[in-house]
Amino acid sequence: MTHSEHDPVQRVNDSHGEALLVMARSLGGHPEATSARAERIDRNGIDLVLATPNGPVEARVDFSEPVLDPRFMRTAFKDLAARAEAALAADAA
Repeated sequence: MTHSEHDPVQRVNDSHGEALLVMARSLGGHPEATSARAERIDRNGIDLVLATPNGPVEARVDFSEPVLDPRFMRTAFKDLAARAEAALAADAA
């Protein structure tokens, strides 16, 4: 396994860039974001660094509830991504 396979932040950035951008735009309060990358993931959510027309900004998106067992982090991420997609769709309607 490579180092990035062990690093959840790198794995999320490598595999889920579009989901992070949707989270930033719909739940992170930055609809103008042009890209997003995870800076830190903890049991409560994800710290993001965003590119915007006005320069880089930081944002935070929280999981629905704290992830007390790391085995459920993937499920929490999928839930967060689904909430972000739903919020983006609701905003577009």
